[in-house]
Amino acid sequence: MPEGAAYYFTADVKSVRPILDSLAFGGMTGQEIKEFLDMSNTLTAAIFQNPGKMHFYAAASGKFPSARGGLFFSASKDWEKKTSASGLPYWYSQRSGLSISISAKAAYLSDADPFVEAPGAQVPEALAAMQKGSVLSGWMNNPSQAINKLVAAFDIPIEIPAERFLFAVYPAEKGMFTATLRIETPSGTQAAGLVRIFTMARLGMALADFSERKEMETLARALFSQNPVQDGNALIIQTGTMDGTGLALLFNSISL
Repeated sequence: MPEGAAYYFTADVKSVRPILDSLAFGGMTGQEIKEFLDMSNTLTAAIFQNPGKMHFYAAASGKFPSARGGLFFSASKDWEKKTSASGLPYWYSQRSGLSISISAKAAYLSDADPFVEAPGAQVPEALAAMQKGSVLSGWMNNPSQAINKLVAAFDIPIEIPAERFLFAVYPAEKGMFTATLRIETPSGTQAAGLVRIFTMARLGMALADFSERKEMETLARALFSQNPVQDGNALIIQTGTMDGTGLALLFNSISL
């Protein structure tokens, strides 16, 4: 994955399709790339918040019509063949602003060079343990603004100094999911303070009336259904069991 993105995720597409169909990919919804998702087994993507040369990057494995795709690109006046900085060929459309490389088993898409030179982005150390058994995982860099916007919607008067937000989603019974959310702060003292605040907020949410705010009820169930835990400088939140639409709502609420 390219360095410098604000948001990274990787997904087992078929397992989390109910989430992906409702997820917003930096302004693009899962429904808008339905055909691409239909052909994909795994999908890894990066989205840039303050883009320079690149707005987004995606790489997928699956079964793609490489021969048909090649004929389409070569026959269309909108697409021209270019060579990546790594020496690999790809197709570029100035009209759509897309760069694509496609083979029978893999596809790479971007609005810049679709091939990333090594070493690329480094996966956060804590994410490796979280990914065991997960079907969707990723992280956000500098997520304070997004997280504080969500917290403010619950009228919780705090500013969370979040340096990074990590997440992992796990399959549960009957097409449902659970998720682990990790909010990393500058110090253990700040993480401990957040645990106390979220514990008190959890008690308040149990008495709150969400009858006219169903979306807020879904988010409350995600953030306040379990006791929060401290892990060093991080606040750990375990969601309750949720369907794909509910988890997509949560991630869209903490999005760019």
